[in-house]
This record gives sequence, structure tokens and C-alpha cells, in this order.
Amino acid sequence: MRSHAQHSMLQREAGGVLLGRHLLDSSDLVVDEVTVPQRGDRRSRFGFFRSKQHSALAQAKWAASKGTVAYLGLWHTHPESDPTPSSVDKHDWEKAVAMDSFQGAELFFPIVGTERIRVWTKSRNGPIREILELRDEHD
Repeated sequence: MRSHAQHSMLQREAGGVLLGRHLLDSSDLVVDEVTVPQRGDRRSRFGFFRSKQHSALAQAKWAASKGTVAYLGLWHTHPESDPTPSSVDKHDWEKAVAMDSFQGAELFFPIVGTERIRVWTKSRNGPIREILELRDEHD
């Protein structure tokens, strides 16, 4: 995800889907992979629209794993050092939690900034809440 951070004015927002697994007898999860920008995505400096190719990739991974790979959430970039979700982001997250099929109690929503990655979560009935902030190794 960091490889898509928008360090130059010419870089467009990027995003994808988080894929991984829930650990048995634990509330922990592991993100094993993420989808990266696809040809059908709509990307601009300040906007990202995820194409259906991400969903198709996630479904193919799930089928190939015989149901052990789980959809864990959505990620994208922002052209700012300390990313904050826009109203569009929050609306997309609400929609994903309401309409997408997923295992577990919640989905996760990292936003990759130029210096930090911040992660929010949303359950079906709870509010959006920030759970993690990762700083660049240079901080």
C-alpha cells in the first residue's frame, strides 16, 4: 500500500481490497494481501473509484482458497501527510458494511498518507472509529 503513496503532485489516488484471515480462538486477523489499482479504476489526484475488478479478484482468491481467504476491508491513498477520511470515504465505508458480504464483526479502512497510515473500522451497528496510526519509519 505504501508503494502507492502520493509523494508527487502527479500521482493519483490508488486503492484496493484487503484480503486475509481471522485467527481461530482470537479476535486478531492477518492481512495477507491487498489488491492494487486495476485498469478499470477511476483515479484522480483527489479521488478514487474502485472498479468491480477488485471484487472479482477477491472472489477468485476466496474460491481458490476454499473459503479461507476473507474480505477484510478497503484501502486507498490520500495526498496528505496525515490522512483523514472525507465525507465520501465515510459514506463508502457505511455502504460497504451495509451491503458487502464479510466474515467477522467489522471491516477495516486504511488510508495511506505520505507520512502516516491511519486505520478506521466500522461494524454493522457501530460508529466509524479510528483504531490505529502507523508513522513512516523516518518519523
